[in-house]
Amino acid sequence: MTGDREIRVENDGQVLAGATVSAVDENGDARAQVYVCPGQLPTGTRQRVADAVHEAVTEDRARHLTATLPLGDAELVEGMRHHLTDVDLRAAGATSIIEGNVRPN
Repeated sequence: MTGDREIRVENDGQVLAGATVSAVDENGDARAQVYVCPGQLPTGTRQRVADAVHEAVTEDRARHLTATLPLGDAELVEGMRHHLTDVDLRAAGATSIIEGNVRPN
């Protein structure tokens, strides 16, 4: 991949969540900035964005992912954790940083 990839989870044309996923570097590392819109979201929205990020990084053959997520979004953390091994999670200001090795599809 030559540039960043934009991921959007939409419902009836309205963006509910998304991510910007970086190109995989020469070490097999990818980065993602994940966001969700405020308010009540349809069930499964957070899992859909986590799944879409995983699909993007596995297509690009990433071996390791570092992602920033909204602080306190436990459902999104669990969705991302499901796709990683050797996971590390930490807070950084208003975000959580989760990183780990990418599980193959």
